[in-house]
Amino acid sequence: MTQKKVKIKAQPTKDFFITMLTIDIGLRQAIVDLIDNCVDGAIRMQPKGKYKDLDVQLTVKPELFRISDNCGGISVEKAKEYAFRFGRPKNVSHTPHSIGQFGVGMKRALFKLGSNFVIESTTETDQFKVVVDVNDWKTNDIWEFYFDELNPISSPLEKCGTRITVNSLHESVADDFGLENFIDKLRDEIMDKHHHAIENGLNIVLNGIPLESHPMEFLYSNALKPAYFEETYDLNTSSVNVRIYAGIGKSWPPDSGWYIYCNGRMIMRADQTLATGWGISGENAIPKYHNEFARFRGFAYFTSENAGLLPWNTTKTGVDSDSAIYRVIKQKMVTLMRPVITFLYRLDEEKDRETDDKPLEAAVAKSKPRSVARVRTSRTFSWPKQDLRPKLPKRGLIAYNKPVVQIAKIKKVLKVLTYKAVGEKTFEYFYERECKDNA
Repeated sequence: MTQKKVKIKAQPTKDFFITMLTIDIGLRQAIVDLIDNCVDGAIRMQPKGKYKDLDVQLTVKPELFRISDNCGGISVEKAKEYAFRFGRPKNVSHTPHSIGQFGVGMKRALFKLGSNFVIESTTETDQFKVVVDVNDWKTNDIWEFYFDELNPISSPLEKCGTRITVNSLHESVADDFGLENFIDKLRDEIMDKHHHAIENGLNIVLNGIPLESHPMEFLYSNALKPAYFEETYDLNTSSVNVRIYAGIGKSWPPDSGWYIYCNGRMIMRADQTLATGWGISGENAIPKYHNEFARFRGFAYFTSENAGLLPWNTTKTGVDSDSAIYRVIKQKMVTLMRPVITFLYRLDEEKDRETDDKPLEAAVAKSKPRSVARVRTSRTFSWPKQDLRPKLPKRGLIAYNKPVVQIAKIKKVLKVLTYKAVGEKTFEYFYERECKDNA
């Protein structure tokens, strides 16, 4: 007997979904995710990576959050089909070299920020407005959003962009936005994560103050050159280009470690953990990080037209350790890192030498900061290879024949047992009395 199939509800509740969506991302990281979307708009407008005249404006106040840009806007078609969906459909084309990959960043950030948000966007051919009251949206099983305004228009490209406003902030969010320390840390995080975009002309302004890029530098000279590795890996229908640098910088522990980038977006800053090879065992063993290595700097850049091939996690705060390409590249990072660690050991040993001849310290002192893009590199880290053992004065052999009876008397007086000791002691006796004051 065939029974009629009866539905069993399995969809998540919206409260549970929102909690799980936002629980693993910090507030500052969520805001940086929104800037990712602006940068992707800039990439679409300027594929060559020069973002002059493109702006991102952020207002972060206890009563209001707003982010707006002039980076091309979201088309109505894109908004209808996938911009508001939770996750990216497989049939959606990617922006080449994008940093928005997983299709959750905007929605996750908005739920993290507050309970009411407004999204307005203008393209060359249309504009829309979406208003979402999250508390109202959670009361039913309908997962769609609706346009509140939808108009065909004709607009010049320079006036196209997106504005997102959250004016019913969660209480904890409003409290954080009122803290000067939070704003300072947010400013630093944006300047770190998006310093490449800022260097390339994207004007990011936080509470009326333009942000500056943090230059990534090595200490560089003809004697000290960072190691460099580059390879392109073909994966499925696309490829991933990888560039790795390893060298030294200023002695400052908070800036020491590995910096990892995916399509220009920093995902790890000054990492000093096993994730980037610190404390790894094996043929090229690397010790755990400590401040003796405060000068170490390493940079790894992963770029691909298909962002889905890059080894980042969904919050873009670290690498996907299960990524096949990252496992390969991590070994390359360790290989390039090993000579730098050896150099830093030798540099530390040299400081304790009781001599003025310190070639490694001299090489570091003569080196100058230079941006990663401007350094000349070598296949392995280049540093002076002088003999680091303490230099001793040249020595000569003295030999003479004397009667054994006389030598025996001297041995007794000097309380020594060998002819060699007699020779050394008598030489020292004469030198102390006749030569030392005249040296």
